[in-house]
Amino acid sequence: MSQRNAPLQPGTRRRASETLGYTPPVRARRLSPAVNRRLVGALCFIGWVAGLLAASTAFVDLGLGEPPWTARAGAAGLAVVYSLALTYRCGGRVRVWPVLVLLGGAATLATELSWLLSTVSVVTAVLASVLAVMLTRPAATIPRVIGELAVTVVVALSGTVAVAAWDAPVLYVRFNLAVLALAMAVTFGVVWGLGAGLHGMGRRGLLLVAGSAIAMAVILAYGTAVREYGSPMVVDNIDAAVQWLDENVGGVPRPAVFLVGLPALVWGISTRVERRQGWWMCAFAVVGPAVMTTSLASPMVSLSYVGLSTLYSVLLGLALGLLLRRFDPGTPSRAGRRARRDVSAVAVRPEPSRFSRLT
Repeated sequence: MSQRNAPLQPGTRRRASETLGYTPPVRARRLSPAVNRRLVGALCFIGWVAGLLAASTAFVDLGLGEPPWTARAGAAGLAVVYSLALTYRCGGRVRVWPVLVLLGGAATLATELSWLLSTVSVVTAVLASVLAVMLTRPAATIPRVIGELAVTVVVALSGTVAVAAWDAPVLYVRFNLAVLALAMAVTFGVVWGLGAGLHGMGRRGLLLVAGSAIAMAVILAYGTAVREYGSPMVVDNIDAAVQWLDENVGGVPRPAVFLVGLPALVWGISTRVERRQGWWMCAFAVVGPAVMTTSLASPMVSLSYVGLSTLYSVLLGLALGLLLRRFDPGTPSRAGRRARRDVSAVAVRPEPSRFSRLT
């Protein structure tokens, strides 16, 4: 027997240079990554359609004699689908997070406690908002930009239906702020890895972070300050403008959506064609879906008002985003055209497909 494979003496430890005399068994994969991707995609799509139909009974009577808890059951199913798709997309533990969401939804359906209803409503809105951004793909042309924007809006609006189906007793302002804060925290945590940390932010990311932070502070702080401390004349003028828009065009565009969320999304998915710094721009894009998902949290709001307000916000946000895309201040123009081509050639990074893991 060679010295390398000789048995150890009692009371001694194997040296670091010693190797095992056998190869440890490794369990083979049960399913290939392609099969896993198709299976998860099929389950998510079927569950999304079924959950959306069930949650829609909160607004539309299907005439099938469905029980009164159908809408909330559909909302719970949508929350599980969101968690499964988001966890798989971000490379998380698929056997943990969707199960926790399922248990939370089941407990809420069984007890109908107010605090549980409020909690699962926030969780559903956050999951839908983050998933709406994480499902996007890089877009090099305007038609593809419009297509990716449509994907985000559809996912966000399905989250709106789920939140409305929960019918939780919430205060809209606090609910909206909670969803915004949590959605941005989750998105920034994911983008930290996809965007290579702060050092991968680059000049574009720094410009966007500063500009978006200022815009968000102005929109949220100014709106709250005007309502709380503004003069009656200013408040009356704002109310009159909102009422005029409601009466004449049927809805009011949401500033957080068309000034921050959707322009950041258009800019981010366009930048991701060549550089991963575009993920930092997409991090602020979650503001748009987050505001959309909370649109029907208040039972006093009509469907037509929310629908038209969302339509106007999407059109304005798309227009502003295309302007940012056209006049990108972060483009390294000082180095000249040839240097820009060299930088782009090095920085190109293809991303996985829409239903594949990003990490």
